[in-house]
Amino acid sequence: MDPIDIINGITTTIIVVISMITGIRISLKYRKERLRVFILFGITWGGMVIIYYPIVLSFWGIIFFRTGLSLFSYLFICSHAPIIVFIAAWAWSELILKKYQKQIVGSAFILTVISILVFMYNTFNNTALLGYLEGVVSLRYGPIVLFYLAITSILGIAMGYLFYQQSKDAAEPEVRIKGILIWIAFIAFFGGGLLDGFLPLSTITIILSRITLILGSTMYFFGFTPPKFVMDYMKKIMARQ
Repeated sequence: MDPIDIINGITTTIIVVISMITGIRISLKYRKERLRVFILFGITWGGMVIIYYPIVLSFWGIIFFRTGLSLFSYLFICSHAPIIVFIAAWAWSELILKKYQKQIVGSAFILTVISILVFMYNTFNNTALLGYLEGVVSLRYGPIVLFYLAITSILGIAMGYLFYQQSKDAAEPEVRIKGILIWIAFIAFFGGGLLDGFLPLSTITIILSRITLILGSTMYFFGFTPPKFVMDYMKKIMARQ
């Protein structure tokens, strides 16, 4: 493997592991709080990196078995990303848009089915519209995936901002702090995804996007399960304003 494939494989593995641990930790809060929203957001965050699963599987497959995934396998796995977007829409409607939950979940379900059909059709018939392999582990996105990535990123950042707007005037400082952290998380995570999708593949862009993605995952975790030192630090900052 070339150095860029090694860097991509290792850093992507780190991203996937961190995101899955974050998702599991958030989901486990259901045992204490008995709120379904924790399961939904836990699955959402662990699944948001589904487009990186093939890179990790291919990288370690080459390391241990000297064979990676085919382009078809990459695209087939990524074609299930709309399911995670549907769960995310369900989670957000549960948290801040309860009044419109039926409309949001219904619309998201229809769009999810359409998206999966589009992805699957092109996976079998026109892979160029979805992406191509660059090197042995790196997937470069085609126009359909880039369009989908841009739309979901905009919606994700908008939802994070909406949550921030609803939480910033809360009486409890903990709620306001969580709103800030979650908004930062979505800006960083989706920003890292956009960097990864739209910038040319290089060592610098890989490291930059992975650092941004790690920041997003960390802030997301802090937003749902903030450690005491984070809460204390944020409260000091807010007290100075």
